[in-house]
Amino acid sequence: MLFRKTTAAVLAAALMLNGCTAMMWGMNDPFSETTAYKHVDKDQIRAFGVVAKDNAQLEKGSLVMMGGKYWFVVNPEDSAKLTGILKIGLDKPFQMVQPNPRFAYQALPVKLESPGSQNFSTDDLCLRYDTDRPADIAKLKQLEFKAVELDNRTIYTRCVSAKGKYYATPQKLNADYHFEQSVPADIYYTVTEKHTDKFKLFENILHTPPLLILDAAGAVLALPAAALGAVVDAARK
Repeated sequence: MLFRKTTAAVLAAALMLNGCTAMMWGMNDPFSETTAYKHVDKDQIRAFGVVAKDNAQLEKGSLVMMGGKYWFVVNPEDSAKLTGILKIGLDKPFQMVQPNPRFAYQALPVKLESPGSQNFSTDDLCLRYDTDRPADIAKLKQLEFKAVELDNRTIYTRCVSAKGKYYATPQKLNADYHFEQSVPADIYYTVTEKHTDKFKLFENILHTPPLLILDAAGAVLALPAAALGAVVDAARK
């Protein structure tokens, strides 16, 4: 019993070490990051096609979003999900929205892995459909759309993360699905930059030595007191 209480006291003392220092650096953090959006190009997607057989660049089953400048080729696994949604047969087009469906995209977000990369993703793209028709709702639920309450009404959304590559538009290919209106696409990449506030950094460094001493002193004072309490309790029992 004495061993257990002494161990608990040691752990309590250890937790006190660097407490003040960590709090100071956390509240006065000199390091930060910002993410900058870098526009590459834009396009208008006018049709979809599905690759019928493998070739040098395109895998069978890949969904191709055909634009005036580029083809956006989605990998087969993600294509299977998207193709089902496109062929759902609803009366009006989906809205492209952010994960918070209150905010709409003005264009299909095509995010490149890095500058100059052909690889893209649509990680933050969600589809929204507003309807109160039971037949539409049944179709949407079958495709895993979720009901969301927004502004005192029910809407249906599903996020559709997809990855693939994009290429300059080649020769024509028969499209399996045509948009009544073209869909704008925005091609971009992001750059994350790290920043250091030199004033905060200098201030933290300036105050760190005395705070470390205070932490150490607190632990040294706390440990004997806690251990002594454990010994006294054991003696009484």
